[in-house]
Amino acid sequence: MTPPRLAALAALASALGALAACAHLPPPPAPAQPAAAPAPAGPAAPAPPPRDDLADLARAVDATLTAQGEALWRAWTGGEPLDGAAAWAGREWALSPETTARVEAALAAAPPAERPGLERLRIYLLGERLARSTAEPARALAAAREAATVSWEKRSVPLRQVTALLAAEKEAPRRKALSDARNAAQAKLKPLVQAHAAAVGGAAAGLGLGGTLELAGALRGEPPEALAALAEGTLARTDATWRALLDALARQELRSPSDRLRERDLPRLLRTTAPVATFPAPRLLPTAEAVLAGLGLDLAAGGHLTVDAVARPGKLPIPLAVPVEVPGRVRLSLAPVAGLDALRGLLHELGTAQAAARVTAPGLAERRLVAPAAAEAWGLLLSEVTASPAWLTSQGLEAEGARREARVAAARRLHAARRAAARVLVEVARAREPASVQALWATLGPRSLGHPIDRGEPPPGAHLPDPLLEAAETLRAILLAAQVEAHLETLGAPWWRSPEAGAWLKSTWAEGARRTPEAVARTLGASGLDPAALDARVRASALAGGLDLAAPPPAPAAP
Repeated sequence: MTPPRLAALAALASALGALAACAHLPPPPAPAQPAAAPAPAGPAAPAPPPRDDLADLARAVDATLTAQGEALWRAWTGGEPLDGAAAWAGREWALSPETTARVEAALAAAPPAERPGLERLRIYLLGERLARSTAEPARALAAAREAATVSWEKRSVPLRQVTALLAAEKEAPRRKALSDARNAAQAKLKPLVQAHAAAVGGAAAGLGLGGTLELAGALRGEPPEALAALAEGTLARTDATWRALLDALARQELRSPSDRLRERDLPRLLRTTAPVATFPAPRLLPTAEAVLAGLGLDLAAGGHLTVDAVARPGKLPIPLAVPVEVPGRVRLSLAPVAGLDALRGLLHELGTAQAAARVTAPGLAERRLVAPAAAEAWGLLLSEVTASPAWLTSQGLEAEGARREARVAAARRLHAARRAAARVLVEVARAREPASVQALWATLGPRSLGHPIDRGEPPPGAHLPDPLLEAAETLRAILLAAQVEAHLETLGAPWWRSPEAGAWLKSTWAEGARRTPEAVARTLGASGLDPAALDARVRASALAGGLDLAAPPPAPAAP
């Protein structure tokens, strides 16, 4: 399985996560040094005199986003300590209840055309206030996760490395033992998980909201009922495809039918096996640049995007796009790491960077307050190039290896969507009836994952809860990326060699946050985000990889 993008040293994770949310990126791994303690917030500075156009607030938020981007960049590329509160210095008034009230009053009085931008501003300020009020328990939980270890083969292994170990482990009994050790280590985090959940609930009350579901709905711009319906619809629409794909892969890769799988087996099943030497580190950036060229796009995006590919002490080895200013100063960090996983990560970040660097829409909300799902969708879209057997063979991968990567990539894609959908449903249930979650998971688990679960196995997120339904953003992003990919194929196949597809992307990116993910989907002729496109794309990718999901599965080979 592709190594998770979010995984590392959590002494800085909560602060970096807050900044990444502002930049509309998933929370990144943190440098291996403790974060500087945030400065005491103190009493909020008085709000400046009200202005009808809220220009003062827009300038303050714009400047803060730039400061946050600069701080994140220095932490990521140079290992500097990060003070999560410093970016707001001198602008704390923007986070006061009075300022929020100003925005809400303006939103109520605004004409329809101005409301989406004001709503995005309201959501941004709400998220910043929430991050400040829950920073300490979030930091404590992140640091404890980072410090957690499991005992394996007479040595202590960081908890964050268990997924990679599961992917490398050939023997099913050893994967079970390793998974059991991970579960035991995660169980020790329960008090901190509960403290963080309580802090989020308390923050919701402090912000004048009725609970975590109301807070999640306010942050996501959709009621929890709508998000749960999207999750349920995704599970229903993709169920037959997922079960057929999972069973076929299990028989091919693990010589076992899917009813003998457990979730601990999936890292092994979905791992990348392409030789690292096929994708050497010095070739990754030129390869990514060639992908853009096939779309008729330039890497620098007209001078707005710069790439830092220099290795230096303290620089994290995972690619990261940081929109310091939009569109003028977008940066992409890259380290000399080889392999298909590394290339996939680079293309992902390049997609989000290109989208930010090509915004031409005026106004703070349109330029900078992009929905997390939209930014993530562009990254997912560009990284899907690596799931094409034709593209992989053009890079030197032998034909059967390319087909394997295609079918495994299809499974990873659908597994991520179904897991995100399951997390949404679990968290909605947890907020409404906590005592019902384990009983719900006994049914939802096998249905969503496509394989049995062990008795008493906790639902996803038991030790990494998602009360604010961030999984809904992951689900939205996957669905939107699939719908866009299907549309681009109509402009020229393969889409990544079509200048017409590049022109469509360029014009869509120019609008920035003017359209929500749902609105982008509607421009493609859909009624909104629709899992049908994902289902079709996964089936097509599996077929390109040699799996006809309409055919009966072959009998498992002898071990």
